[in-house]
Amino acid sequence: MNFKFIDSIFSFIFNRKFVYSALIVTAMLTVASMYNRYFYIDDCWHGEEAFWLASEGKVKTKTMEGILGFEESTMVYHKLNIILGAGVIKVFGWSAFNLKMFTFLVYLLFFYLLYRFLRIFSNNYPDKNYYLFSVLLIFTSPLMIYLSFTYRPEILVMLLGFASYFSLEEYFSSDKKKPLLISGIFGGLAFFTHLQGMIFPIAGFILLLFHRRFKGLVLFSVASVLSCSLYTFDLWQGNNFEIFVYQITNWPTLELGQTYFDNSILNFVGKKFNNLLNEHQRFFWSEKVVVFSVMFIFSLIYKFRLLITQYRSLLIYTLTLIIALSLTGSHIAERFLIYYLPFMALIVSIALVSLLNTTRHYFAKLLFVLLIIAQFGFGAYRFTDIFSRNADFPAIHQEVLGIIPDKDPKILAPDEFVFNEIENYSLLSYHALKYYQDMAHTDFGQEIILKRAEEIGTDYIVLDQAIMSDDHYKWFTNGKIYDNPYYEYYGEVQDYVLLKRKN
Repeated sequence: MNFKFIDSIFSFIFNRKFVYSALIVTAMLTVASMYNRYFYIDDCWHGEEAFWLASEGKVKTKTMEGILGFEESTMVYHKLNIILGAGVIKVFGWSAFNLKMFTFLVYLLFFYLLYRFLRIFSNNYPDKNYYLFSVLLIFTSPLMIYLSFTYRPEILVMLLGFASYFSLEEYFSSDKKKPLLISGIFGGLAFFTHLQGMIFPIAGFILLLFHRRFKGLVLFSVASVLSCSLYTFDLWQGNNFEIFVYQITNWPTLELGQTYFDNSILNFVGKKFNNLLNEHQRFFWSEKVVVFSVMFIFSLIYKFRLLITQYRSLLIYTLTLIIALSLTGSHIAERFLIYYLPFMALIVSIALVSLLNTTRHYFAKLLFVLLIIAQFGFGAYRFTDIFSRNADFPAIHQEVLGIIPDKDPKILAPDEFVFNEIENYSLLSYHALKYYQDMAHTDFGQEIILKRAEEIGTDYIVLDQAIMSDDHYKWFTNGKIYDNPYYEYYGEVQDYVLLKRKN
């Protein structure tokens, strides 16, 4: 094996000029991919919640009529993210771009916070490459390439959670009370944004306990609890708490009720143990996370002695986050890996910087070269997928619904039609029917689904290619409409098929 070649290729790949070039190319592709960006399902769902909060002062999901009362009041939602989204709508108007850009600006703010963290703790991170490598790992991550411009709460939780850790480290270095209180507040705000953000107050508590800062532990706990309690601000009005419990315990597909409100202690403990055994799946869910995960796990093992001696707080905090999310999370999903990314990136960067300062460890150098190239490759694939799906969907939606002559019809359509037609029509989402089937725990045929659509007052149905090729909900396979007493073929616009209710 040519060790000098490995050493030179490692030095080339992780040279500042190459890293800057990779970041510039990724930034250019990211900006280009924002134009006519397609709508992710959660852009639509969370966007609608923010829309009704902005326009009617109450979180609702009217497109989900007939499902757990969502059309009247949605009490299970990602509160801080939806509240801030409603503010964006109030100020800048209703569009997916505005909501997506809000997430992206939060993302950029995180990089500034990371920069400040490494500057303040430059005694532990003296090399500028710590920041450069951390940014490279996160910014070129396939997971972040598409979720950084998606209206979901994970990036806001990541920002708040990292801010909580940042302030906690400031407390350890200064022993002042203010950073400790700020840390607790940020941890609570992470919970206020998403229930699974509770892992940050938990990790802070464990880290303070490990350092035996018992007085600080009390202050942190009080600040965290008070901040977390913001989540309940609307639960004590009227019967909102009962609605919240009803909705979270009867959630159609995720079975959250069994996660948070299982009456059997034995079953509850068993599920938590099973979650721990399956936590690795989150790290290897798809090509969007697998490369970063391998780099993290290898760095954890490769530099464990260095981490435990010089970066103990970072190590304990990171491992606690992982265990806490496994035990408290509703389900395993790769998107929640975003919560860990800052800490994973720092640990990988520690390994990379140490390798830059040695002429040995050729296996590790070769492995990192292959992995970062693989990450670039998967990132390129992600960009290709995004560009292939992008289109001027608001204009398409306007054209499709424009052939309907009725005044104020109720239309069942794909989720993305909320942009920007929710202001012009009474829309229903396919999810109103999907959850109807899921809650029945059986598969429905086309006639039952059409009957249900009529029961909830649907005048027109818009079928897209996704629903006509859905392998699970096989109601409209190939767009074929069987004889039925409820709906008939009305017309086609581009790739969409429209049905009209029979009189």
